[in-house]
Amino acid sequence: MVSRRLLRIKVLKEVYSFLNAQNTSHEAACKTLSYSIHKTYDLYHLLMLLVIEVNDYARQQVELGKQKKFPTEQELNPNTKFADNAFVELLRSNIPLRNYCEKQRLSWRDSPEVVKKLMALLSSTDFFRCYMDNSSRSFVEDKFLVIQLYSELLEDFEPLLMAIEDQNIYWVDDVEFTISQILKTIKLFRHDQSNETPLARLYKEKEDELFAERVLLRATTNSAAYRDLVDRHTKNWDVERIAFMDIVIMVTAVAELMEFPEIPIKVSLNEYIEIAKYYSTPNSSVFINGVLDRIVEELKQENVLVKGDEKLAPE
Repeated sequence: MVSRRLLRIKVLKEVYSFLNAQNTSHEAACKTLSYSIHKTYDLYHLLMLLVIEVNDYARQQVELGKQKKFPTEQELNPNTKFADNAFVELLRSNIPLRNYCEKQRLSWRDSPEVVKKLMALLSSTDFFRCYMDNSSRSFVEDKFLVIQLYSELLEDFEPLLMAIEDQNIYWVDDVEFTISQILKTIKLFRHDQSNETPLARLYKEKEDELFAERVLLRATTNSAAYRDLVDRHTKNWDVERIAFMDIVIMVTAVAELMEFPEIPIKVSLNEYIEIAKYYSTPNSSVFINGVLDRIVEELKQENVLVKGDEKLAPE
């Protein structure tokens, strides 16, 4: 589930913390990194659970309407299309989702207002009205409604973002990525699949499990040397005008370049340049690109950075 891009961002944050706190150990940094990665997986399951909670709320409202002392005609004969949504029912019966949430104690029990307000927001949308007004019922249509809920409503839904921030500081920056992974999962669901069908794995590939830790260890262990390298190639710049995050990004990029000879230089550089666009100043990506290009040329000339089947020269 977690992508290399997300892993790089999480490593970057730990390197930032490490360089800002001289007493932080390599072991503590790795432990925090692992915790952060696994909390993203928690968020994936928690947000998957949200549509079930919204559906449960809709069902409760239908029943409450029927139980009124003087129910209206609409309350006596409610439109239960969403309450009976076949895709949500399939998700509700998914054993891996239920087991994981129970094991990690994930629920929306303490955030009833999020569920209530999301149901209200969903009910106000044109796509929900069209869905409810269409008398036909199909798994495809039910699934598409859920896709619309996740893709169009959640990312900017303030009550959700506030609740997530209150629960865990590591979740705030992961919402957009997590929603994208949920959408990928939903699109793979079939109406006839088993209730034991697994959801997305935490790591896409076995190698990803060690990737982030190796970059972090290389960056923290050699932070002084890499910082000196960056300083040499920015000596004509006013140090106070260089964003600290730019330095962190370049130190982390050099760590990846040196740690993984099998990853092409262009791939690593492009990743950190893209990350800089979101996590540093508007001009940082161009600045970082120029500095890293010069650093790479120096390392190549010194024969300490060799890619492909060649081995890295010892440091």
